[in-house]
Order: sequence, then C-alpha cells, then structure tokens
Amino acid sequence: MNDTAKPSLIIRIPTPIWLFLLIIVAYVAGRLFALPAVYVNRPVGIALIILGIATSASGRMTFVRQKAEVFPWSEKHSALVSTGPYRITRNPMYLGLLIIGFGAALLAGTWLMWLVPVTLFVLDNFVIIPFEEASMERACGDAYREYKRKVRRWI
Repeated sequence: MNDTAKPSLIIRIPTPIWLFLLIIVAYVAGRLFALPAVYVNRPVGIALIILGIATSASGRMTFVRQKAEVFPWSEKHSALVSTGPYRITRNPMYLGLLIIGFGAALLAGTWLMWLVPVTLFVLDNFVIIPFEEASMERACGDAYREYKRKVRRWI
C-alpha cells in the first residue's frame, strides 16, 4: 500500500464501532442533560433496528461466502462482490448500520440521538466509502468501475 492509500484512524475503526460509540455518547449526554424527546416511535424504531441488523448481516454473510475482505483498509481485495444485496446497493453493511441508527433515534427520540444517523452517514459517505472505493478501483480496475456504474452507492 503506498503512502497516499494509508488509512487514517477514522477508517481503521470499524463502522459498527462508530455506531455504537455515537449511540452511547448521544444516550449518555441525553440522560446527563435531561434532553426531552423530540420524536419517539418505539415500534418503528425496533422494526428498523431489526431490518438494519438483517441488512448488515446479509451483506456480511455474502462477503463471507465470497471469501472477500470485510475491512475497507484491507491491503488486498480478493473478490468483487456483486451478488445478493450487492445487486441493489454497493454498501448493504453500511446501509444496515445507518438503518439501525435511525431505529435508535426513534427509540430515544432526543435531538442528539437523531444526530447519530446523520453523523454516521457523513462519516461513511464522505470518508470511509470513498477510501474503500479508491482501494477497490486500484484492485479491480474496470470491473469495479462498471459495477459502480450499474449499482448505486446506497439505494
């Protein structure tokens, strides 16, 4: 890996950890400052968390079946995965985590918790995914560029 492709600490921390940390910080701060809920819908929140877990798990299982590297900072990419949920979105694992973030926001309802999915989206969309896409283009070349042309980043 050349110097321009070295992952930052932000990229080396897995997105599920970012989600967990953001939820913890938002929850603790919300309790500490007794923030009122701005919008709560617990049944929908629970449903979204379940959907998000299923979406991420489906993406992860597809990677495992294809023997693909899961971490964006992997120095090699042995497989371009374009089956299963990857036919619909290039990032089902990230999408699932974002859905979980929205579910958590609906459960807690504080404005800080509503910042969790927004922050996670910004982190994924503008930092982690671009790094990963550049790495995949170096590894897979035209095949990955064609995949990017056919399948959207999110949905």
